[in-house]
Order: sequence, then structure tokens, then C-alpha cells
Amino acid sequence: MHASFLFNAGLILAGLALAGLLFHRLRQSVIPAFILLGMALRPQVTDVHLVQVLSTLGVVLLLFFMGLEFSLGALLRGRRRILRNGGIDLLVCFPPGLLAGLALGWGWAGGLLLGGALYISSSAIIAKSVIELRRAANPETEVALGVLVFEDLFAAVFLAVVSGAVLAADPSAMTAAGGVGTALLFFAVVVLLALRARPLLNRVFDVGSDDLFVLTVAGVVLLLAWAALAAGLSEAIGAFLAGLMLAETHHKARAEALFAPLQGLFAAVFFLGFGLSLDVAAFARIWPYALSLALIGVALKLAAGWWIGRRDGLGPRNALALGLMLIARGEFSIIIAGIAAAAGLTELSALIALLVLLLALFGTMGMQFAPHLSRWLFPRRPERTLAERGFSPELATFSDG
Repeated sequence: MHASFLFNAGLILAGLALAGLLFHRLRQSVIPAFILLGMALRPQVTDVHLVQVLSTLGVVLLLFFMGLEFSLGALLRGRRRILRNGGIDLLVCFPPGLLAGLALGWGWAGGLLLGGALYISSSAIIAKSVIELRRAANPETEVALGVLVFEDLFAAVFLAVVSGAVLAADPSAMTAAGGVGTALLFFAVVVLLALRARPLLNRVFDVGSDDLFVLTVAGVVLLLAWAALAAGLSEAIGAFLAGLMLAETHHKARAEALFAPLQGLFAAVFFLGFGLSLDVAAFARIWPYALSLALIGVALKLAAGWWIGRRDGLGPRNALALGLMLIARGEFSIIIAGIAAAAGLTELSALIALLVLLLALFGTMGMQFAPHLSRWLFPRRPERTLAERGFSPELATFSDG
């Protein structure tokens, strides 16, 4: 028993390290590497319970960190720009996935899940690529961050609502409406607590020892994740709201510093666990649909990025770079695939998984080659002389000489 546990754990961690190093050398996101590794290790890893536990902790910490990135005050101050740009992105990218789900016969539940998976970009992949490619100072990056803020907030509410409706034991309209109401009430209570109980929260997390601080925060995160599950929602929602709540206290930076190593480890195991859960044989049936939807997903983000960028005052090159930056899908789409699997839509889950793999690769390559593509598509015109601009020959000769 102990030997089997140690062998499986060692195999998983060593494999994650090697796969991550390989994809890092190729300048690609490590998320597809972890998913592919899980698919490859599926016949060898026998301790499924171990992977399930680590994957659950991974998604909880991943969403907790995303919640930490938000400041409700900053969101309220920049709400008009965020709502405008995010609304354009939602309008362009969500309906095609919804219609595709309906057309493929998965009903409204499958349509909503596929629409969300095709719409929501990967904050984790994009942020990592921006840092590695040193694009933080680019004008399109600031616009992209506003779009991602809107998407992540939408995703949190979307997951709460969809999990409350789709995962209901009795899929009647009344039960679905009750699940949606429970989700929105749970979300509203935690956000209200974050805004109104800051002094209390500051005292709760005011722990001198780093070890005890980590234990306190981890306890709150896991209890909120449990509360979300008890309310019929996804544990990811409770973790996200725990991060959102802690972000309103004075302890945000401390939590980010202490939990960063754990987040990286368990997030990697989460993506690997998702790969382990996939039936590769299902890809043979759905790969044409996944490839078609991936190409549609690329086109949608390019269109949304161009519209948002030009409306926000960006030049053609930066507007194109914005669209390329938003292509990658990742963590939220994988959570949606898990909800689809739990709802019995196994083929849809496999379709979303393959879609994430393709768009994660397309997105990282698109960001890597964005400068070359933008220069090729939009070459700068050579500066015209004064004579060419209609000035008198004397003035032109004096100035140009």
C-alpha cells in the first residue's frame, strides 16, 4: 500500500517536471503538457483516489488565487470600460458555442456549457505568456487585463448558476430555478461579507506565525468550498469567493507569497488529473468538431480583440495582438468539462477537453508570433518627404537638406 502510494506520487511529480520542462523549452504553455501527460499515464496510475484528492485541492487553490487577484474597489472604479469591452467580448464569443451545442443535440444545458467553454479565455496561460514574453508594458496588455477581469467574474457567476441548474438531481425547470437562486444568493452573501465585514476579516487573519496564517487561510478556503458543495454548487465557486473575500483585507500580499508554491504544485496536478479522466478513444469520434470549433474560437477572439482594440484607441498592430492574446482557453473551460462529465455529457466533456488543448497551443503560438504577424499584415509606410506632402520645392529642399 505505502510502496504503491510512493511510486504513484513519485511518478506523477517526476512526469510533471519533465513535461513542464519540455514545453517550457518549446516556449509553449505547460497546461497542455500536463493534460497530455495525464492521458499518457492513465494505464500506469492505479491510485485514482490520490489523483482525485490532489486535483480537488488543485482546482480549489487555482480559483482561490484568481479570487485574490480582484479588488472590488478597483473593479467599481473602472467598471464602465470593463463592462463595455467585456460586453463586446461576450456578445461576439458566447453565442456561437451555445448555438453549436444546440445544433449537436446536447440541448440547452450542453449549449450553455459549450458556449462558456468557447468564450472564456485562460487568465493563467495569458498571464504566464505575458510575463515570459515581456509584454506587460504593451498597450494591448492593459486592455486585455480588463477583458479578462470581466471574463473571470462572468465565469464565477456562470459556474455557480450552471452547476446549480445542470447538476440538480431532478432536472425540472423548478429545480433548476431553485439551483440558480441558491447560487446567486450564496454569491451575494459572500461578496456582501467581503465588503461589509473588513474589520472582522482583518482580525481573523491577523496571525503572527506564517505557519498558523497558512492553516487559518487554508481552513477558510476549504470550508467555503465545502459550503458551496453543500449548496449544490461547484467547490471552485467557494474557493474563488474565499480569495475575493481575503483580497479585501490587509493580508492579500502575504497570502499570495505564502500560497504561491502550493498553488503551482496542485494546479499542475489538477490539469494532470483532468487528463487522467479523459477517454482518448472518444477523441476519434469528436476531433472534426473540436478542430472546427477551435478554428471558430480563434476567429471569434480575433474579431472581438479587433473590435475592442480599435474602439479603445489601439492601432491595427496592437488590436491584432489583443485578439491573439485572448485566444487561449484553459482552467475555466476544464472546470466546465468536469461539470459536463458530472451531468452525464461525456462526449461533450471530451470535446471541450480537446478544444482546450488546441486553443491553448494556438493561443501561446499566436502570442509568440504576434509581432511578426502584425508587422507582416500592417507594414509601416515610409515617411513621405515634404515635397511629396505638397510643400513648395524651396521649403522642401531647405527642410529635407
